Amino acid sequence: MSVLQKFKRAWFGLRDWCDRRSVISDVAGAGQITWNPRHLIYVRTYYRYCVALFREQMLHTPAPLQLLFGDYPQRTTGPVRRIDFQIEHTVVKPDAQDSVGAPKSRTPLPDASGHYLARLLHQAHLESCDLVIDYSAVNIANLQAAGGFEAYLRKTILISPLLFATDVSIGARDRAVIALFSDAQQGRRKQFLDAAAHRGLGVRNIKRCFDARSLRRVYRRSRILVNVHQTAHHDTIEELRILPALLCGVLVVSEDVPLKAHIPYARFVIWSRFEDLADTIAKVDADYAAWHARIFADPELVVILDRMRVANRAAVAAALQTWISADGKS
Repeated sequence: MSVLQKFKRAWFGLRDWCDRRSVISDVAGAGQITWNPRHLIYVRTYYRYCVALFREQMLHTPAPLQLLFGDYPQRTTGPVRRIDFQIEHTVVKPDAQDSVGAPKSRTPLPDASGHYLARLLHQAHLESCDLVIDYSAVNIANLQAAGGFEAYLRKTILISPLLFATDVSIGARDRAVIALFSDAQQGRRKQFLDAAAHRGLGVRNIKRCFDARSLRRVYRRSRILVNVHQTAHHDTIEELRILPALLCGVLVVSEDVPLKAHIPYARFVIWSRFEDLADTIAKVDADYAAWHARIFADPELVVILDRMRVANRAAVAAALQTWISADGKS
């Protein structure tokens, strides 16, 4: 590890430690929500979106539930429902980092040489929570296919990252192709950027753009988002990046992923092999208006996104009702 990498790791560790001290408790209907407005920066917008969904439902809930979001100390008295987040890839190839002991799933590898693993990091902690939120149906489907995760799955819900209102109008977009790589100078993402530069594609990598307002502004100015897996071993679709881009009318060119049947909007993503990404982007950029019409003029996309919003709210309402019913019987 380089000196710069060590410094960055120490800096981010210090910042995260400081951010953990920002936990607050808010009244929500008859209950309370304890949460951290400065939750881990990489997923902070999604975290805040999920907290807002629960707060919205609790305004109409007469029960005095107390919810704690994240692995933070309890700030209130009385029983609390602990809610945490599963934000890692569960769909990983053999030899992936932190995959020792992970069972095989029934999800076949792309080259048909075997099967993906079902990797669940921090399993003991997650199973100790009252509820786990996952951002991707693909993660959940892979664990279901593996078997042996029933205790975890019983307390897991899907909340898709529908972070913005749907606005797919073509608008004025002055950035042709963007990426949101935090590690653009190493690995396969650097390999892609080098290939794109060789093709003369002006891919702009935007770093440290995490808050909702800034992220939406970036998406509304951009034509195409390219999505590349960080490593060759981690293959869950990066929905935290892709879905908000689609909501803002950005064409998404993504490295191919397994289990697309579990992605409701899969046919509205432009899929490509890693080796062909630069060529695919060049083709889409050269005929941008036609591609934008092909993807976003289809009314089925808005229908699908609306259904996903309904499903998010229904999952939250069902979790709250389960706790209300359990408390009523105790």
